[in-house]
Amino acid sequence: MIAVAYVRVSTDEQVQGTSLDTQKKACIDKAKSMGIKLPAENIFREEGESAKFANRPELLKMLKLCKENKGKITHCIVWKVDRLARDIKVHTAVKVSLAGSGVALVSVTEPITDDPMGRAMEGMLAVFAQLENDVRTARTTQGMIARTEQGGWVHDAPPGYKKAKTPAGVPTLEPSELAPNVTKLLTLYSKGGYTVAQAVDLAFELGIKTKTGKPRSWQSIRNILGNPLYAGFINTKFTDGKTIKGMHKPLISEEVYYRIQGVLKGVDHNFSRSAEADWVLRGGFLIHSECGHPLTGSSPKGRSGPSPRYHCIKCKASEINKPVSKKREVVHTEFMQLLSDIRPDEGTTKLFKEIVLRRWNDAYKESRELTRNLHAQIEAGLTRKSRLTDLFLDGKIGEEEFNSKKDEIDSGILQLKLRFADASKEEANKEQVIDDALLFMRDPGLYWNQAPLEIKKRVQDSIFPEGITYDPAEGFGTAKLSEAYLLIKKIASEEAKNPNLVATSGLEPLTPGL
Repeated sequence: MIAVAYVRVSTDEQVQGTSLDTQKKACIDKAKSMGIKLPAENIFREEGESAKFANRPELLKMLKLCKENKGKITHCIVWKVDRLARDIKVHTAVKVSLAGSGVALVSVTEPITDDPMGRAMEGMLAVFAQLENDVRTARTTQGMIARTEQGGWVHDAPPGYKKAKTPAGVPTLEPSELAPNVTKLLTLYSKGGYTVAQAVDLAFELGIKTKTGKPRSWQSIRNILGNPLYAGFINTKFTDGKTIKGMHKPLISEEVYYRIQGVLKGVDHNFSRSAEADWVLRGGFLIHSECGHPLTGSSPKGRSGPSPRYHCIKCKASEINKPVSKKREVVHTEFMQLLSDIRPDEGTTKLFKEIVLRRWNDAYKESRELTRNLHAQIEAGLTRKSRLTDLFLDGKIGEEEFNSKKDEIDSGILQLKLRFADASKEEANKEQVIDDALLFMRDPGLYWNQAPLEIKKRVQDSIFPEGITYDPAEGFGTAKLSEAYLLIKKIASEEAKNPNLVATSGLEPLTPGL
């Protein structure tokens, strides 16, 4: 007689110290006591696999060996019946396969035999194995539900996060090194500038890839865009359809999250970024100097592929004897140079910087003072609420008066918190404002080139509110600058005459024009 043996531990059992070697030795000893040969190659070791499923690699190999050696292999030895299966259906399927190959099941630790009592015992053992597994699963599930209701996270970490635990031991998440890139992906998408397909490419550029370094699938990126987890909330199978506040740090604000959902559902307008960004100077901004008609953009195909060009659809080169179109990248380069040509000189830029810093510093101080005052008012409101509660608990005021005054205090605190949030946001924005203003003055062309689409358009409109004429043969014509841009030069000029001057709205702009 020749036997096979099957030994298995799950991941949980490995942690608990159940040993494959102990099972193997017990199976070898059992074979010897029965006078059955058990070759080393006939011992199948399954590590880290659950007994709930039948598609275990080593189990399938063993069943295949038994089938191919029908009549030669006579016994299958296991340490316990639950090594084969913890699901009655899986146990039955495995037992049928073994019986079809003429193989009897032997348990080292349990009295199962091929008689009515032995078969009954085997069935009971299989049922109890499933019961134990079901109880363990239910206990684990309840624990995961409890942790989730606390705001914890019991699943794998999504892109931008890594697993962590609170001081109390609750599983949660913390931002990973990829977090800033995920934030950038979500923020850019929220502005309505990408389709999901374009977001796939953007995610890959930002390093949000699969484990093998390949682009993530459309559905994977769609799941990231729609996941409230990134806004600090949890909605999984353990929350019963409810969305709850998580313990983890959000990567985006609620506002950004809801804007994303609006774009995904088609509520918010989602323009084609590739079209808008590639042709940022069209839409009535570039005016053909020959006919006064706005230039448009297209990509006619040439021998070497598409050739994106700005062109006039009204004029014909054969009629005016000069080109009516020009390559897009050339026009953009010329526009950057134009911005650089009209920038203030070094002295003006330096003076403007001093004025901006002075005004910014004053505004920043005011903003800081406002947030401090609002914070103090919020704390005072909370103190009043606490005192009111003490009066109610001491029986000095009735429930009706307590509820009325409490609602009044709560309403006031809420208004203060909203003002505090706005003030804090404005305070943070002032940091970015100063950086952008100084770069804009130092090199408008560079600032325009680095700015996102919506800022590019604002720069164009703020400097050239009436657009600008362009001749594909000769370049940009005389540009009419905005009064606001000219006022910058006048403020700096006045400051040069009087270093103590503070810019005010009373200064009149110079006459527009170059």
